[in-house]
Amino acid sequence: MATINPRLKALIFDLDGTLVDSHLDFAAMRRELDAPAALGLLEYVDGLDCQDARRQAMDVIHRHEAEGAQKASWMPGAEETLHHLHQRGVPVAIVTRNSRQAARKTMERLRMPPVPLKAREDAAPKPNPEALLTVAAEWRIAPEHCAYIGDFRYDIEAAERAGMTPILYVGEGVVPAEYTSAVPILRDFRSLISWVDPTEV
Repeated sequence: MATINPRLKALIFDLDGTLVDSHLDFAAMRRELDAPAALGLLEYVDGLDCQDARRQAMDVIHRHEAEGAQKASWMPGAEETLHHLHQRGVPVAIVTRNSRQAARKTMERLRMPPVPLKAREDAAPKPNPEALLTVAAEWRIAPEHCAYIGDFRYDIEAAERAGMTPILYVGEGVVPAEYTSAVPILRDFRSLISWVDPTEV
């Protein structure tokens, strides 16, 4: 397993599949949209050549995300860890491919601390690093002192493109073969507390 940058001072999190389980059925969304498995849903919609088709497809995604926000529950250990980091003064933010409305609803329902949020309306979606770099710039923290924690390859790619430490959250799941030695693996959220020091420069 890859080692953790010993000079981390800020953490950015993905939302669905990382901090929370929204029970989103991506297979059902793909069937409803007739979207190929090899292409991200947002990328598929963006590639549709008809504005009406794009709008209708986004309506499907919005509906599923709204339902997910109503069902969302914390991943094991995430609630305590996020609140602990926030109380310690560790810079924490959320970057998601979800809509701002769905992400805000999730954060409010689960009573998350008031941390910065970047959704797909705010920047190009992951794996584009724009949102991650915007958060770091707003904090005035160099990207190399930030980590991005997520559960999907887009998260890892976005972190690498931003020059941040990528951390793959797997919980009790199986680590994909391509990541067994390439990136730090997070199984227990409580580990993050010892991985970051906001006083470091």
